Amino acid sequence: MKAVVFKGPGRMEVENIFDPSPSKGEVLVRFRAGSICGTDLHFYRGEWSGLRIGQVIGHDACGELLDTGVRVAMVPVIYCGLCWYCLQGLPHLCENGGIKGFDYDGFFSEYVVLPERNILPIPDGVSDEEAAVLEPVALAIHTLDMLSPRIHEWVTIIGQGPIGLLITQVAKLKGCRVIAIDILDYRLKLSERFGADFCINAQYDDSSSRVMEITGRGSDIVIEAAGTRQAVEQTLLLARRAGKIALVGEFEGYLNLGVVGEVKLFTSYISPIEYPLALSLIAERKVDVKNLITHRFKLSEFKQAIETANNPLEKPVKVVITIC
Repeated sequence: MKAVVFKGPGRMEVENIFDPSPSKGEVLVRFRAGSICGTDLHFYRGEWSGLRIGQVIGHDACGELLDTGVRVAMVPVIYCGLCWYCLQGLPHLCENGGIKGFDYDGFFSEYVVLPERNILPIPDGVSDEEAAVLEPVALAIHTLDMLSPRIHEWVTIIGQGPIGLLITQVAKLKGCRVIAIDILDYRLKLSERFGADFCINAQYDDSSSRVMEITGRGSDIVIEAAGTRQAVEQTLLLARRAGKIALVGEFEGYLNLGVVGEVKLFTSYISPIEYPLALSLIAERKVDVKNLITHRFKLSEFKQAIETANNPLEKPVKVVITIC
């Protein structure tokens, strides 16, 4: 079968590999659509280490069961269900598990083997492309549920890529007031479309001054979704005293943060628990993922797809891959 494999920084190539074979308790899924994530770009650029040479990439995708043809969303979190973390309802922190596309071969292949519990039937009204953008919706829900914002609280989101834009949408669903920060106007236009109350282009405006001007005291919650050290350090300038900061964007390296004023610091990670709700919100048109999709390619065109996703001049938001 054909699959997208990691060959080193700057090299993710379509190759022929052996077809997978399901074991007891597993299902065989034929790939239909997937989307390129910011983490895939980190590996492509060589900013992150950890992938083995020859590993299949991709952690956000949908397909169809080979035996029945039923369309299913694929959940990438593999967990044992028996360790202390799993028994505490934290399967994404499983001592014996990991993530497809990071710790195990991912989804960007013609066929995928998964545990039966890692698939969700896709409602008829949800397209393959929409089901291929499920992971960042689940992450947005997980992040905000962890932060427990109150109605009318100020939520400031640094970075309006796919995850930041979806956090913007979910925060509005929760009745929050949202300040969106980015350096790209085309993304801030989407932020405004998705309900952001204020949009700040950090290239031209002083974000901390503007947030203080808007809120009067600093933001109740600040969420970093840009994946840069500078963005993380900026969160402390935007949060009010006794506010909350969540780090969603990821990067390799160390931080030197002087956390003062009883600010609470959170980190957020991909979790399987919110996937059913994420799929429901898409089906009910409460969350818009369709308008995040800017580019479409076939699996065989992956080289062009990843180059497009990595090129700001193309104005990418979500790049979707389909089987044909």
